[in-house]
Amino acid sequence: MICLVAIVAATVATAQERPPNIVFMLSDNVGFGELGAYGGGVLRGNPTPRLDRLAAEGTRFTNFNVEVECTPSRSALMTGRLPVRSGTGRFAGPGLPGGLPPWEITLGEVLSAAGYDTAIYGKWHLGDVPGRFPTDQGFDEWWGFPFSTDVSWYATAVGFDPSVAQVPYLLEGRKGESVRQVEPYTLEKRPLIDATIADKSVAYIEAHAKQQRPFFLFVSWSLPHHPTLPHPDFKGRSGNGDFSDAIIEHDQRVGQVLDAIDRAGLADRTLVIYASDNGPDSADYPRVSFAGPFRGYLGSAYEGSIRTPMLIRWPGRVPSGRVTNEIVAMVDFFPTLAKLAGAKVPHGRAIDGVDETGFLLGQKEKSNRESILIFSGNTLLAVKWRRFKVFFVGDSAEPRAADREWRRLWVPLVYNVEQDPREEIDISVRNTWIFGPTLRQVLPFVFSIDKEGLITPGDDKPRAGKLEIPFLSAEQLNVSMSAIKRKILKQRIGEFFSFGQGAEPEKAK
Repeated sequence: MICLVAIVAATVATAQERPPNIVFMLSDNVGFGELGAYGGGVLRGNPTPRLDRLAAEGTRFTNFNVEVECTPSRSALMTGRLPVRSGTGRFAGPGLPGGLPPWEITLGEVLSAAGYDTAIYGKWHLGDVPGRFPTDQGFDEWWGFPFSTDVSWYATAVGFDPSVAQVPYLLEGRKGESVRQVEPYTLEKRPLIDATIADKSVAYIEAHAKQQRPFFLFVSWSLPHHPTLPHPDFKGRSGNGDFSDAIIEHDQRVGQVLDAIDRAGLADRTLVIYASDNGPDSADYPRVSFAGPFRGYLGSAYEGSIRTPMLIRWPGRVPSGRVTNEIVAMVDFFPTLAKLAGAKVPHGRAIDGVDETGFLLGQKEKSNRESILIFSGNTLLAVKWRRFKVFFVGDSAEPRAADREWRRLWVPLVYNVEQDPREEIDISVRNTWIFGPTLRQVLPFVFSIDKEGLITPGDDKPRAGKLEIPFLSAEQLNVSMSAIKRKILKQRIGEFFSFGQGAEPEKAK
């Protein structure tokens, strides 16, 4: 009897120590206020009961921050590094150099090295050539598309010539094999994409339910990115047009994946994450997603662009019914998921993400992060610090901004995003003190770039590169860098990095 008890106890201990399965579901252009749990849902004419239930079963984040476009957000997730480092600071367009270089170490690679099976179904947008596909960078299998869904318009565009422009294809592949073309990605195929993503995700969960190895499944939805065309089964479901039909479909597709996890008996062993890569894209304005109390569209530094829904569920481990307004960023998933998986964060490169394990599991109330740097390409647009946002370039929150070229400011603009979530009232005149602590968030990052270099889009590794930091001339930066170099001889500087004379940045802790 004693032996039996010991065996059972050992089995339970082993089960508890086994790292969780990770299912990361990323939507495309869902605004902060679209879901019922965030004030939308039925008020928008498109109920989201499955996502609302997920919010109730886990933790809902109201201050989750992403990058200003989809490629940078996906790069931040995959590397734990700000995309400006990786040459992925803007969207990767067909036929142009870009994508994650093989030098970067992805979340897929880190988890695979820790014993995980890995798969991605859906959008990649981090490379469209051999060496930069997901199956080259840590994923065992992939079905999907390397760009956004707007490529489905190409074949119907006036003047499109397949002899000089790339015909978009749906692709699939496995690690160690060449990626192959499945079929052209057309407008006729567009409404069927997320049904296929859901079916493949469900099949993957069912196939791995009895395996001992944990799995990392990246479910990268296409909806509601334009062209927002719902599946025929959902056409007309809302009575409110295609966009609302597509949101209802999106909610139900998420439900399909959650149901598969539950049916397989994996709920207690599976960490589920749902998020959006950025806020609304104004391409089909006014029938676009809803940013709730915020202003701004894809590409801007306003909260409507960078603050999106984020839900996490892990029964018995992540608190249910919890709502937090603590600052968390997309880059934080890399070190956090690595920690939960028992994986190693790579040395020899700067990691901008911070480990939020204790915070996500409810072991502490405060996030380990209090600021984020907001870049577009190599230009610093703004810095969010605690409850404040400092804009270093002029931006526009309008849906079809005429000044997508950033305008020069006389002095930085400052907003209190808690009291003024629409970022309409500049408080800089009485709060110039904020510039000091804000710049202290910037200078360590600039120093790390000076030390490590930048990767130019399409290049293979970091080389000497420059950032554009408005209001700081090259001379001022040089003086600041010299001061930092003197300081690091005595102590550690910066929240995210550890520096020593002649030493490489340490991994995130």
